[in-house]
Amino acid sequence: MNIQEYIASGVLESYVLGTTTAEESAEVERLAQSYPIIQLEIDAVRDSIEEYALKFAKTPPPELKSRVMNALLELEEAEKVNTQAIAPETKVVSFTPESKKSPFTFSYAASWALLALSIAANWFLYSNWQKSEDKVVALESQTQILASSERALKASYQENINILLNPETKRVQLGGQKTAPDAQAIVYWNSATQEVYLSSVKLPVAPEGKQYQLWAIVDGKPVDAGLLDNPETFEKMKSLGNAQAFAISLEAKGGSTTEAGPKGEIFVLGNV
Repeated sequence: MNIQEYIASGVLESYVLGTTTAEESAEVERLAQSYPIIQLEIDAVRDSIEEYALKFAKTPPPELKSRVMNALLELEEAEKVNTQAIAPETKVVSFTPESKKSPFTFSYAASWALLALSIAANWFLYSNWQKSEDKVVALESQTQILASSERALKASYQENINILLNPETKRVQLGGQKTAPDAQAIVYWNSATQEVYLSSVKLPVAPEGKQYQLWAIVDGKPVDAGLLDNPETFEKMKSLGNAQAFAISLEAKGGSTTEAGPKGEIFVLGNV
């Protein structure tokens, strides 16, 4: 199976958006278990969508409700006026000599009513057209922002994939310890570039005032490899030139130091 083609097919984006069939969803989840790159892509797509949604989310102003209600009342009054203009009240006209001389005949009044109705209709159409134009401009702007975000996301995908496919990159599986047997994580370490990445982290939620910290065991001693800011994604940690094992401990907020070593319990551990 060509993993690159599968990722580029767009099925992962459809899976995150919930538009895949039950069979497709089952296939995506099965492949994500077998190929960490696919799980990485799913996490990145989900983060991008959430980031975009949060970026453009807006809280309606408090006065919006009253403005909407006033607008509805004005619309209702305008509809009453238009109804009266379309179906004017019928009046009995006395055909006396004086009434025949009056310039305000029925046809004259009707022409004025039609003119007023035409002006109102044109104003309504223009107002709605103007609102549609504004919506189109806003939509085009958001589309450009989304396209830019997608390009940046794809570049990030490619960079992550290149790291994982690099033959110098070692994959270190960290297994759960007595404290949390079901916990796990994966470390990707390149001894040539000294880059360290953390992925597929499954740990209990850190209690208030606590934070997880990655450690590298170098020459039998723990070395601080960085705090976990976003443990569910593909996260770059501190660079290391040498390591025999990696571990994650639960520390006080802010973590511990290399000199002090891990003070909290070890949750996952794995040898290189």
